[in-house]
Amino acid sequence: MRPRLISIICIAGLLLTVIACGPDSIFLKYGLDTPAHHTDNGYRFLDNKKYDAAFGEFNRAIELDPNYSPAYVGLGLAYGFRGSPEKAVATMQKARELARDEEQRKLVDDGFEKLKQMGIAN
Repeated sequence: MRPRLISIICIAGLLLTVIACGPDSIFLKYGLDTPAHHTDNGYRFLDNKKYDAAFGEFNRAIELDPNYSPAYVGLGLAYGFRGSPEKAVATMQKARELARDEEQRKLVDDGFEKLKQMGIAN
């Protein structure tokens, strides 16, 4: 009887240790669910030709901030890489309308330049 009690106590202690030392929930990491973070992820996916994942990231960024110009630039490039020239140009124009500062305007200009290199924009 005594060895069984010791085993139960040891298992309970081990279980409590594992639970107490486990990782924090992802939901506590608020900095990961920002337009900038999702846009950066989207560009990484574009670089790796993972266009579906890039679309998801750019769309999440836009969902969080519908006026975030850099996300529209990335989404426009994703449309370009996917062979949707009309959507690419329209999305890039939306990015231009929403650009808030010189840095964002430069990003839009660079995006249009990449579309030109793809043979999409003039």
